[in-house]
Amino acid sequence: MFSLKITDRRVTEALIPQLDADIAAVAEEEAAAAEVAEIDALVEEAEREWAAAEQRETVRLTRVFTDQTRARRARRREDRTVLRTLPTRFGISDVTGEVA
Repeated sequence: MFSLKITDRRVTEALIPQLDADIAAVAEEEAAAAEVAEIDALVEEAEREWAAAEQRETVRLTRVFTDQTRARRARRREDRTVLRTLPTRFGISDVTGEVA
């Protein structure tokens, strides 16, 4: 290694790692590893968000189907109630059993 003619010690300490090939290579590898780790963290976060969105969509769809089923059953109950009240509305009293 060669000696530097820099009088400021802080500048010398900052430049020596940049001038040494081995130290610079290690620094580049560490920077690349840090970048890969950051990218992996972003990918994992995106995958978690996608999984959460998929879960919310699944729950929403099941509730939509449940709500449709619930609405259909409520409509059938209302129809049966209307059919049961028809004989009394028209004054028919000799009907026995359930009409609907």
